[in-house]
Amino acid sequence: MPAISFLPFLSSIPLGTRLITLTILLFSIIGQGLSYLARENSPEPGSWGIQLPWLVMAPGISYWYPWTLFTAGLVELSLMGLIVSLISIPLACRYLERVWGIRELIKFSIITIVGSNVIAFGFSWIVWFVLGQEDALYGLPYHGLSGLQVGFLVAFTQLIPEHQVQLLGKFKVKVKTLPGIHLLISNITVIVFGPSPTILIQFGFIIAWGYLRFFKLSENGDFRGDRSETFAFQYWFPPPIRPYIAMLGNQVFKIAVRLKLVQPWDEPVTGNSYSLLPGPGGARAEAERRRALALKALDARLASGSPAPGSTSLATSPNTASGATVPSTSAPSAIQATTTKGSAESKV
Repeated sequence: MPAISFLPFLSSIPLGTRLITLTILLFSIIGQGLSYLARENSPEPGSWGIQLPWLVMAPGISYWYPWTLFTAGLVELSLMGLIVSLISIPLACRYLERVWGIRELIKFSIITIVGSNVIAFGFSWIVWFVLGQEDALYGLPYHGLSGLQVGFLVAFTQLIPEHQVQLLGKFKVKVKTLPGIHLLISNITVIVFGPSPTILIQFGFIIAWGYLRFFKLSENGDFRGDRSETFAFQYWFPPPIRPYIAMLGNQVFKIAVRLKLVQPWDEPVTGNSYSLLPGPGGARAEAERRRALALKALDARLASGSPAPGSTSLATSPNTASGATVPSTSAPSAIQATTTKGSAESKV
């Protein structure tokens, strides 16, 4: 009987994807084992969460353990959640690592996890201060990869928004609608079961979109953020309310500019420019031209099979995860026809 070896399969998985997957597996196994022991010793259902404040994030206690802002986002305390994460996260990572490279993949993952947990921490304290609900601080802990999962969906929406995937083997939807489905599920579960931990989906979406829209350095290093009209914030909402979302978003952007958190997009493009909004005339046209050239180069590189700068090995594109098909590597060229569309108005 021939020997069975997983080495060829493992060698086809990029280094960054392996590191993220193994880290999730390790932290989740530790968390599930300790949570089982905590449940056995806990006098009240649900109070076991605060017995692991150094691993998951319980806002009323974990301020003594600031590293939980990161570790909590790598711990799945349910077996089903761990299975879903071990299927979906590696498939998404393989695709994004080939497009972005290992450094950008790990950087994006850390920013999304830590950023969503920081918002969750502040949100819980605000709820306690305004409503006096102690469950906001000492109830179910924040944990899990839901924030990172929706962050990866936002990244796919930026790269291949028009690509179609299958849900549950029956329903075909476009990639750009998947984050909205996640947000809808999050809103329902938050209303029914409370904010923790599914509200991380909303926070992860905000952090991921903000980073990709405003701060991620372009492939050629000439500018930061995604200046395309189609990635504007209002396009995540139904058409009737988009004008109102655009007005609110532009006001928030102006405040951010005054606080010198960002620079307006109508300023000259430089290597260190934090460009955020489509500027009038030439600035927006230049941004769209650069984006089209970058996507064209990316499509050519993927077609030739060469890895992105900073990546360590080649990876095939993901196919399915938990009943959902993840986009293939041949699809980035489809976005070229969509990124040049948009109105003449400035949109966040």
